[in-house]
Amino acid sequence: MASTFQFQLLSTVACVFVLVLVGCSPPQHERARSSQTIDDAPATSLDESEQDQFLPQPTASFSASSSIESFAAPMNAEPMKTEAMMVAPPNRLRAASTPSFEPDLPGAHLTHLPAGTQRNSQAGYSTVRVFYATDRKRDQLSLSDFHRYAQNQNFVTLSAISATLIFMALVSMLLKRVRTGALCTLAGGSVGCLAIAMVVFGRSELEKQGVIYTGDRGELVRGICDVTVPDSHRTGLVERPSLLRFEFREDQSEHIVLTSAVELSNSEFSQKLSQTLDQSRERDLLVFIHGFNVGFEAAVQRTAQIAVDLPFEGVPICYSWPSQGSLLGYSIDENNSEWTIPHLKQFLLELANSSGAQSINVVAHSMGNRVMTAAMQQINMGLAAGAPAPFDRIVLAAPDVDADRFRRDFAPALLNVAKQVTLYASSDDRALIASKQVHGYPRAGESGTNIVIVPGIETIDVSGIDLSLLGHSYYGDSEPMLRDLFGVVRARLLAPQRQSLVSRRSGELVYWQLAQRPDTAANQVAPNQLR
Repeated sequence: MASTFQFQLLSTVACVFVLVLVGCSPPQHERARSSQTIDDAPATSLDESEQDQFLPQPTASFSASSSIESFAAPMNAEPMKTEAMMVAPPNRLRAASTPSFEPDLPGAHLTHLPAGTQRNSQAGYSTVRVFYATDRKRDQLSLSDFHRYAQNQNFVTLSAISATLIFMALVSMLLKRVRTGALCTLAGGSVGCLAIAMVVFGRSELEKQGVIYTGDRGELVRGICDVTVPDSHRTGLVERPSLLRFEFREDQSEHIVLTSAVELSNSEFSQKLSQTLDQSRERDLLVFIHGFNVGFEAAVQRTAQIAVDLPFEGVPICYSWPSQGSLLGYSIDENNSEWTIPHLKQFLLELANSSGAQSINVVAHSMGNRVMTAAMQQINMGLAAGAPAPFDRIVLAAPDVDADRFRRDFAPALLNVAKQVTLYASSDDRALIASKQVHGYPRAGESGTNIVIVPGIETIDVSGIDLSLLGHSYYGDSEPMLRDLFGVVRARLLAPQRQSLVSRRSGELVYWQLAQRPDTAANQVAPNQLR
């Protein structure tokens, strides 16, 4: 994990002159406003009569709570007969609270929080409880000591860079390269000032408790994390200290902060999970499985952010496998993603068999989908014929999985172990484009000519919604994506019922395209067909 800090420092030095001129970069939600139109795919849209065939027929109406806003079009719900829409109790589709996606209202969407969350209005943050399972090796340092160590490493790295630049300046002056010497002096002085500022302002008084984990392999363990989310939190962001904004330490009123990570025995974990489920409005679980280049701390913070932003009022769980948390660790991550499969299978079966949850939803990102699909394939092999699906919703976000293997090996298993399967793909995902070049075959998370469409699985093309450099983090960064994910996980709507989707056709197969704004979608459903 220390390499992540060093990578940030090296990146900062590379743009040291930008540091002098720029205070901060605009938030992602502001960048997203500049692009509100959807890129029309060269596919054929379905007309209303064709869309109707994808809608389950209503059987008996029921009324939702008057205090709940409408997520899709105004709806007086009628439960759907299709099994994919049925969640216990079987004769009732549970109404879900609707998120508020107002970027100009900090904290406005923090009204429906995960089970076990504690609000601290006076301090300006909420503490979200995230359960976790991991097969990473525990670090010898405690959580607090690790952060102090990382700060010291940052100071040493910056000091070394500053000294190197000053030395280069002296050499340049001796060689009478005055301009180069002046630039090196300016850069070295700036980095030196940054190092001093980290010493003066970077010492955090925040005491953290518990353990931290490395990128090495370990035994499967379970525990509970406390993650604070500020009232100023913006949807789609994991607010962290940034050297570009001259932020040198964590502030719970401004950043998402991991404050505690406590290991539990199997029995303690089950007991506390059951207690937290009892406190929830909905006895639901949301299991998040991260992808490549993600450390334990970042994985838990992302889990908390997604749970808050949906919003998800059940219990969030993070499964963290031993990713190196480094861009240079791809091959190691690939090996570890295979090694962790039996551990994820074991953990998911524990949740399905003994958690007492009414609904278990699984969201996997990038390389995490390799772990998840393989584990689900093994679970399916042990599933008795005619047995009910143990999982509710399975979501594959930007899956870095061989597309042909997904169609042949994994899709049939997913359809058997889950009530509904959704795949999000993008033609802007440069990380998956690079993965295709490395492996020689298309990935399941690509769209365009390589889009994966499997009968029974809803494929959503989200091209154009991620404005980041790699276009690979839309699953948690994009407000339109989070809005649609809410429709999948919380509102339990099929694709034809979600207001922001446009139906497309590729040959005889149908997929869906995500509009950046609901009013740009052509997929409107009559009010009497929903909720």
